[in-house]
Amino acid sequence: MTLGQRPAKRRAHDEADEIRERRLTECRCAVEEFVFGLGRLMAGHEPHLERCATQDLVLRIRAALEPFLGSGGALRPDFGSHGELRVDGDLLDAGSLIQAWVEFEDRSMLQSGDRLLPVPRRRIRMQLSLSVQPCQVTDLSVVCGAPA
Repeated sequence: MTLGQRPAKRRAHDEADEIRERRLTECRCAVEEFVFGLGRLMAGHEPHLERCATQDLVLRIRAALEPFLGSGGALRPDFGSHGELRVDGDLLDAGSLIQAWVEFEDRSMLQSGDRLLPVPRRRIRMQLSLSVQPCQVTDLSVVCGAPA
């Protein structure tokens, strides 16, 4: 090993760390925008989920929520002040899928006409698949836990 190789290796390692950090930030922002958009959709508003999720996933979500929204129901979302996010995968591989899990306490209220009806508090866990570049949610599964 020559003296010139070590700085090049260190530089490559530093660049990889910077790419990982930037992509991790992109994943966090995409997940935040996605969860916020879901809340807006369930509240009867028109979010722009297409900015953070694939068109196929957005269509599936809208179809799944159509019976609820078509009935005139709406949710007054309250996902708490913070959530836990875990991201797992190779952030350096732009062609790979990343798995992310977000957990939060759901304190939402059901809106029926002028009335707000309490919904039992519960722990929500979302498992999301994300593409790395561009960073978008490609798939979603939701597990509702026991009341918190």
